[in-house]
Amino acid sequence: MQPSAAMVMTTIFDPVALEDYFRNFERFGHLEHVRVILIPDRKTPQSAYERCAALSKRGLHISCPNFEEQESFLKRVGLRPEMIPYNSDNRRNVGYLMALEASADFIISVDDDNYCRVDEDFYSEHAVVCRPRAPAKCVETDTGWFNICSLLTLDRPGPAYARGFPYFARHKAENPRSRDAEVEIHVNAGLWLADPDMDGLSWMVNPVQATALSNGSVNLSARAWTPVNSQNTALRREVMPSYYFARMGHTLSGLPIDRYGDIFSGYFAQACVYHLGGTVRAGTPVAEHKRNSHNYVKDAMNEWACIVALEDVLAWLPQARLSGNSYGEAYTSLSHELESVAERSKGMIWTDTTRAYFHELGGWMREWVEACKRLGA
Repeated sequence: MQPSAAMVMTTIFDPVALEDYFRNFERFGHLEHVRVILIPDRKTPQSAYERCAALSKRGLHISCPNFEEQESFLKRVGLRPEMIPYNSDNRRNVGYLMALEASADFIISVDDDNYCRVDEDFYSEHAVVCRPRAPAKCVETDTGWFNICSLLTLDRPGPAYARGFPYFARHKAENPRSRDAEVEIHVNAGLWLADPDMDGLSWMVNPVQATALSNGSVNLSARAWTPVNSQNTALRREVMPSYYFARMGHTLSGLPIDRYGDIFSGYFAQACVYHLGGTVRAGTPVAEHKRNSHNYVKDAMNEWACIVALEDVLAWLPQARLSGNSYGEAYTSLSHELESVAERSKGMIWTDTTRAYFHELGGWMREWVEACKRLGA
């Protein structure tokens, strides 16, 4: 029996990419296995609702909840509205929770500018997160970090790094090597053709295009950390209590923060995956990233405070000692440890407002766990 999937997308545009997903699911026989949850925001045009209705008539299981339905749902699961603000990519949290309510075996998160490839079974490549533990090769590195962009063929020489990859680990000899292991994949990070997911600074300094996935997929051990974003990413149902998309929009040390909510959520989930003996896989399926228009100077400005804070958080996270035998328990212990780290961290970014943000984030993480529990995760 095939596992059931829920694919979550947010958009403030007409989500034309859904046409490709419909054709892909239809071609590979997965229309009955996938439910699509499109979460509209304040700026989402009427055409998005109309496209969803048209796709539903053609056989795609798709829902597009209006604002009243979203608010009613959040109230029912006990989440405060300010945890998931409008006019923010944070709205995909609503879709994640709705996926749990729909009893999906695994959840796929995609951006509205991620297009699946016609010749690749998008569902099946992500469904690896539902496979049982089995012997496989697992990668580790000398640095403890693995550059997933090294799996891509780029249109110019020189390394490129994914958004969220720590700067302290860049341009170092990783010396990746594989070892035999018992592997159970809990998270699958699909990569991207065309525009890789890089931060604003990287786009200004080293704009590259990805033309192919050159080295196949890899299973990563706890000695090979990498950023996991929210575009073209899948996780098994049990992982969702550790995958709250962190709220942005605050000010840290006088600097605005944005565009790193999924990076925080990916790293925190990864910590729980490794604590519980799971594996992160990176590679397929590969999405064509037809990137929406970006102002890279603005992106870099909004990312900088997150980058600086993350450098300190990631120096600690791989050695963090979590407790608990479930994702909810591990994530709850992580939330308390994160608050402790914020209290003892020093440097220009670690002002009282920054510490207050991480205390608030810890509280949101615990509220998220309780909401997931109410939905049976």
